[in-house]
Amino acid sequence: MHRISTEEKIIHIQGHPVKLQKKNMKSLRLRLIPPHGEIRVSVPSWYSDKEAAQFVLSRWEWIMKQKKTIKAVHPLTQQNYNNGDTILFLGEPYTITIIETSRPGPPQIKGDQIIIEEKANSLPHQRKQKIESWYRTKMKDMMDSLITYWADKMGVEPQEWKIRKMNTRWGSCNTVSRRIWLNLELITMKPEILEYVLVHELAHLLERGHNKQFKSLMDRFLPSWRSLNIELRGGLPL
Repeated sequence: MHRISTEEKIIHIQGHPVKLQKKNMKSLRLRLIPPHGEIRVSVPSWYSDKEAAQFVLSRWEWIMKQKKTIKAVHPLTQQNYNNGDTILFLGEPYTITIIETSRPGPPQIKGDQIIIEEKANSLPHQRKQKIESWYRTKMKDMMDSLITYWADKMGVEPQEWKIRKMNTRWGSCNTVSRRIWLNLELITMKPEILEYVLVHELAHLLERGHNKQFKSLMDRFLPSWRSLNIELRGGLPL
């Protein structure tokens, strides 16, 4: 599912981290990835780091404007899902390619594209529903096994868990009903982030607040939680 580039590293430009990918390609590609406006640049494999940095700097004013726009809007709510748009799945960007057909199937990932089959004259809101339904199915498939694993490891028994679109939180836990809600938008992020939010909510079944005991539980079950939490800063609260 994840694509492997010829070379990948982080360089810093104007104090900002930039993910540099060197591939067997002829053109240069610059993208900003929601939800925090991560800067990614893909260049031919023979490009030097200096040449790549110069290319990024030549677009710096545009990059800064785009970062402000992206950070102000959540990926799912900002999407129009038009042909050529970029969407995220498990932290990776994919370009929407729309194909007209009389017998549409579910979305399919092919390389760095997500193929959307639809009938002629389909409406944008129908495409949106189709993609978000696909997101939900993929997230549920992941969560079924993750919840079983983590509930057993942590010794907790959630009574119910559901996926929903949430505008103010990544997840929530009702400690009385022992019900957990997870934001559908998590499927756009890398799997480790989704797993972190799940463990965070399950930990509330052991400790309701965000006190020292709660942090101790997180340290015990998911030692990397602090760095994952940093990745979510600037987004929605847990």
